[in-house]
Amino acid sequence: MSGAGAFWLTIGLCVVGFFVVAIIKGVSDANTMSTGTPQQKADLVERNANWAHGELRSQVVCPHCQERGQVRHKAVTNKKGISGGKATGAILTGGVSILATGLSRKEGATQAYCGHCQCTWQF
Repeated sequence: MSGAGAFWLTIGLCVVGFFVVAIIKGVSDANTMSTGTPQQKADLVERNANWAHGELRSQVVCPHCQERGQVRHKAVTNKKGISGGKATGAILTGGVSILATGLSRKEGATQAYCGHCQCTWQF
């Protein structure tokens, strides 16, 4: 087998291995939900909520429902407008750089989610 063929075979096996581990982990988590202790179930629900919506901020009040202690925050990246530097690079490279970088600039923000009224907003 050639060097390039072996490389791609190795990459393919790594990808397949990753999916097998992810599936086994998902089955394990599903089994924990059906047979685990109440504390294990609560920990799994909290871990999933942290992954999806960020950490719970107990002092923040939801501006929609005025509920305190139900708001979660996480950092997100938004695409905003056209970056001047990227547009200049696209002109200089004949548009090739657009394929690699795109034209929009990315801007950091904080996304908040209320567990009481299920509203999501950014600031």
